Amino acid sequence: MFATSYCDGVTDLITEYADYDVFARELHSETLTDRDVSLEEARERGFLNEQETRQLWQLLGLLEENTLLVQLPEWLTDEKIGFTDGATPTLFVGRISRETEDAILFKESAAARPLLQLAHRIHSLENGLETTEADTDRQEWLEDRLRDTRQTFENRDDAPRLADEWLPKSQLVTAVQRRG
Repeated sequence: MFATSYCDGVTDLITEYADYDVFARELHSETLTDRDVSLEEARERGFLNEQETRQLWQLLGLLEENTLLVQLPEWLTDEKIGFTDGATPTLFVGRISRETEDAILFKESAAARPLLQLAHRIHSLENGLETTEADTDRQEWLEDRLRDTRQTFENRDDAPRLADEWLPKSQLVTAVQRRG
């Protein structure tokens, strides 16, 4: 776990990860503690949702430098944006543009769940490009899909959003970035 700073005073709120296993261990710390198992044993016994953990890691890897993933309590997001498409989102990506002693101004935010699938698709398309060698038609098709998917990811048009919102620091459940 590493703290980072790009906004004075927010340092103690943001956890930065450079290693997937450290991230997974922290993300699932409650499960590991409750069951008194190591990360490896929890994986072997199927106690973790490894697919979702990987997708979160992939999403964090695609975010711009000053963009982070935050988790908010459901009551707060319900108050800010309400019920959307079957559930109230609690995970958001966005950036902190200003802060006070008690709150941060969270801007350019979007719900993380719709972005998880796009991040996974981008990762898969990039892997496909790396493994497709001589087939130029396939490479062109993959490059087109990758460009379109990245554009959709950057625009975040379909994801529910928080307007530029002041969020109480005390209500941030998690604030996470990926380093390197």
